[in-house]
Amino acid sequence: MKIILMGTPHHANIGDLAIAYAEEKIIKELFPQKKFYIMQEEKLDTCAKKVKKYIKDDDIILLHGGGNIGDTYVTPEMGRREVISSYPNNKIIIFPQTAYFENEEELNISKKIYNAHNDLVIMAREKKSYEFMKKNFYNAKVCLTPDIVMSLKESSNTRRHGVLLMFRRDKEKILGNNMTDFIVSYVEKNFESYKISDMNIGTEPVNNISEKIRENILKDKFEELQNAKLVITDRLHGMIFSAITETPCVVFDSLTHKIIESYDWFKNLGYIQMCKNIDNLENCIKKAINFNPCIYDNDFTKKIISNILIDEIGDESQYV
Repeated sequence: MKIILMGTPHHANIGDLAIAYAEEKIIKELFPQKKFYIMQEEKLDTCAKKVKKYIKDDDIILLHGGGNIGDTYVTPEMGRREVISSYPNNKIIIFPQTAYFENEEELNISKKIYNAHNDLVIMAREKKSYEFMKKNFYNAKVCLTPDIVMSLKESSNTRRHGVLLMFRRDKEKILGNNMTDFIVSYVEKNFESYKISDMNIGTEPVNNISEKIRENILKDKFEELQNAKLVITDRLHGMIFSAITETPCVVFDSLTHKIIESYDWFKNLGYIQMCKNIDNLENCIKKAINFNPCIYDNDFTKKIISNILIDEIGDESQYV
């Protein structure tokens, strides 16, 4: 029996790169004796076809997590359907995901395919997705877990200064330009410096990021947050990176429910503040910065996800 992780990205979204890094890390830690293969491929349907003849019925297929079960980004959903359909006899485990469908026809297609599989495990990374999956993917085993990047810890004793602004520039953006202008204006008046950053690499499409390059990208991004006194963002992994680097953060919502629902995992971290109204910006900033100490414990997430994987794949001791 071998473990195959399909669909890990080599594109420019740093949040997705961190998810892949965390997925690989936890599998290697839990199952060091097992043969573990990674299919770094943007299109899951391509993965499914490439390795069909090499996969036996007792092999475990893992699918890359993120926020794309749904029709906001239909290509990965179509690929997931292809894998689930192509391997009816294999246990398939989907790493922590958000589910968000707007089109009922697309949902019905996924429901039919997901529910036809008799050994499908889906990790939902927040309660709304969990309830949605339990209702619609009723033949699957659905588990509530945090985002897998929360299993990392990247704290630092670096002296911090300035504000890091990380705002979306894609179709998930709901924070208007007038609001971001207001935030920038406030930061200019009240902090010694600020920097505009992002969770994407540059402005041009990048589709050739190797594992080594990925680690360097993540290292640089973690250091960027470790050096900041405050992060203001509307990106889920802007919030998560802030948590694991113990960086005070004010977060705004985006298109899907993934941020506001995922914030439930951070309610005990006073240095992470959800700002639902721009009028509360100053108060949220003060709460985040003044909360002390900023300590993050990643064991909570690691235990939840590790227990699920061990239950589904088996204890490593049985392979030694």
